[in-house]
Amino acid sequence: MKTDITVHCGNSPKMERVIDLTVALAKKDPELVKQHVRDDFTWKTVGGETVISFEELDQELKNRPPVKELSVTNALSHGNGAMCEGTLLFEDGDILQFCTVVKFVNTAKDALIKEAHTYFVNE
Repeated sequence: MKTDITVHCGNSPKMERVIDLTVALAKKDPELVKQHVRDDFTWKTVGGETVISFEELDQELKNRPPVKELSVTNALSHGNGAMCEGTLLFEDGDILQFCTVVKFVNTAKDALIKEAHTYFVNE
């Protein structure tokens, strides 16, 4: 999978963590995802009714279509929250714009992610 990350300030650990989580989800790599989240992590795709728990993550990622290219165009963090947005190009040619908003367990620079909400829009 090709990645293009145009946002990188190098001094915001939580911004880096939300970008790393986004890359791990796009790569469909549950072990990499689990490095950034707590055991009680939940992930919701906004607009859908499914909330994916930490235990369901492996199977959910297997069911997602393969991503050919990920482009991250914006990322921000403040307090115990962060967001990352960009574009996903899938192997079948479909393109989705996304925005993932995360909530960390606290404001510490090494805090793990407790929950994520991802918004998808067809391009």
